[in-house]
Amino acid sequence: MRYEEFPIDPRLAPYVRLIWQLEIDRPADFGAPERVMPDGIVEIVFPYRAAFDLRFAGEPFRTQAESFAISQTKRFVEIRPEQPAGFLSVRFHPWGAYHFFDLPVSAFADRAIGITELWGAEATEIDERLASAASTDHRVALVQRFLLRHLHQHAKRDVRPVVSAVWAGRGQRSIADLCRETGVTERTLERTFRSALGVSPKQFARLTRFLCACDQLKQGGWTTLGEVAHAVGYYDQSHFNAEFKGFAGVCPTGFLKHEHVAYLDVDS
Repeated sequence: MRYEEFPIDPRLAPYVRLIWQLEIDRPADFGAPERVMPDGIVEIVFPYRAAFDLRFAGEPFRTQAESFAISQTKRFVEIRPEQPAGFLSVRFHPWGAYHFFDLPVSAFADRAIGITELWGAEATEIDERLASAASTDHRVALVQRFLLRHLHQHAKRDVRPVVSAVWAGRGQRSIADLCRETGVTERTLERTFRSALGVSPKQFARLTRFLCACDQLKQGGWTTLGEVAHAVGYYDQSHFNAEFKGFAGVCPTGFLKHEHVAYLDVDS
């Protein structure tokens, strides 16, 4: 199994958080399916060998036959390889993806869509070129040039200040406070988040608080779950347990015992 991260073109860096590749020759080496927690960001996956199987919570596994975009706002997903597989993936900042296409992110919240729904025939072309690319560096260059072309065509108003304000507050600032800090009305804030992230400001704050809880749990240094709940802004432990299980599919103690789990590290 081979994992690698790649330098991001400086022109893409304000929008793209990570470009990474995973290859696996023996599916048995992967182990149990990996559970990926919801995080409110968009990721675009470009398979160039056989694709991984993927399932959203409550659904069966499905093979993604073409490159696809995925947005998780409420449900975890699980991935597994059923045969030798390989893909290149672009993970955006929460405010980044909507600058590259015109379809509202809300149109594919909590589902995966083929990139033909975002870019039409050009999506088929990039898939074909990736499949025939001679090297990893060539694949990375193809994807970055493709994204730069669409950034030029679809770039919109910068929403990073209002979105990053939620991250900076670790999901604990009120909507009224966010409006005062960013100088926008509540209606504008709502419209901005729906357009760029596919969720409301309150839902993104809930996701941020949940991700901070994941990090607190994994980092350790606490003695009771009540301490974790209080540290990340939950009213009480029962509220924390219920909300955590709604996102993760398991309670906090079950999360700690889960062998294959991934979540986004919140930063500002």
